[in-house]
Amino acid sequence: MDATVNKNYMKGFVPFAMAAALVSLAGGFTASIPNNIVSAWGLEGSGTDWLTWITLSMSMGMAACAPVLGKLGDIFGRRGAALVGMALMAIGELVIGLAPDGMVWVVLIGRFVVGVGAAAISPTVIAYITREFPPAKMGNGFAVYAALSSGMVIFGPTIGGIIFQTTQNWRLILYICAALAAICFVVGLFTMKKETGPKKGMSGFDVFGGIFIILFFSLALCVPNLAQGADGWFGTSTLVVLGAAVLCLVILFVAEKKAKNPILNGKFMARKEFILPVVVLFLTQGLMQACMTNTIRFAMMFDPTTSVASYATSIMYVGMTIGNIVVAPLANKKEPRIVSVCALVSCLIGAALQLLYNAESGFVMFAASLFFIGLGLGGNTTIFMNVALSGLDPQIAGAGSGTYTVFRDLSAPFGVAVFVPMFTSAIQYEATGAPVAATIVSSMHSVAYVQIGCVIVGMLVCLMLPKIHNKKAE
Repeated sequence: MDATVNKNYMKGFVPFAMAAALVSLAGGFTASIPNNIVSAWGLEGSGTDWLTWITLSMSMGMAACAPVLGKLGDIFGRRGAALVGMALMAIGELVIGLAPDGMVWVVLIGRFVVGVGAAAISPTVIAYITREFPPAKMGNGFAVYAALSSGMVIFGPTIGGIIFQTTQNWRLILYICAALAAICFVVGLFTMKKETGPKKGMSGFDVFGGIFIILFFSLALCVPNLAQGADGWFGTSTLVVLGAAVLCLVILFVAEKKAKNPILNGKFMARKEFILPVVVLFLTQGLMQACMTNTIRFAMMFDPTTSVASYATSIMYVGMTIGNIVVAPLANKKEPRIVSVCALVSCLIGAALQLLYNAESGFVMFAASLFFIGLGLGGNTTIFMNVALSGLDPQIAGAGSGTYTVFRDLSAPFGVAVFVPMFTSAIQYEATGAPVAATIVSSMHSVAYVQIGCVIVGMLVCLMLPKIHNKKAE
């Protein structure tokens, strides 16, 4: 449908905005769930870093499957993709909530399903804005989407923390999320209109590439976690998974080069406007999920019943929202390299504040650290997208945008795979299974130093970003 003649574009956008809000709110609600499960089931010091695997499983579903599901959404329609996404989220949350004590594999599967559901929803919302909004109003649509993505999640950790603090029942949070997803599904079923026009078929779809995209990125995200486990970088499991990832990458490269309509666009990826922002994303964007997870775990190791770090996580999302609203627009007047470096100074402050964490640290310290990290990352998320898409040939703009989204979404789980096991693997436990307090603090400080180094390197890379203002399309 031509967006310029769709006078009811805002009315039609409402159920898709509701779906976007569901992803955001549910993500905030369940922010502390991996830590709750690890504590409730006594998985600390078990020899396997279950906290990282539980956290990573949902991120893996979201990141690895997003490009493939986005393409499938174009074929089968936005309505179908959004409804399937909401149904998968409801099922996944319910599966996790009903998982028998100690059955971690059920939790991993459930969280992966939730991630796949979220991955099906996000591209459909973006597609609705780009195809149904009038060109002059498209920016407003993306602003609403960004506000929902970072704004709604502000309330999740706090409300989820209050529920857990009051009931000490983490399963209740998952049942609430499943109910919300089910309600959104029913509302969407009756309010999302079917697209008109000819139906697209699977002819020409890059099936082979899609399979190896999922395989490669899933395996690649497992490598850092396995490497920091008991086997190390040269352990059998690490080398097997690494070898499989490399093999999948080679096959993927060949497949995408031969595909008529590849999911990952090589021409777009070869540009320095793409490469440099992605490098910075992998150095810094992973701080968001990793610092949130580590801070929550840090607090719960001293007091398993506390939710103070969950409340502080809400402050991080406040910082991200402010970054989106205040910091990112500055790059419209100043070159992104300048603004992005300044934004990373905020991340540097947040990471440095983790050096002050101790056994007595509370809400103020946690909130201050996470706020500064969120402020810098929120601003740079939009800035890096503008750089990556600048000067792009309109004929590959759609594929380029999708390709960039893949790597942007992968940066957070990559940070989890690196920084979370780095924190948990250095913690020592007493014979009773209780963590040694001194090692908790020491491990957090060690990770903070590494994160500070990554941010500094990211700042240096930002200085190499190309100028984009007054740049003509290539």
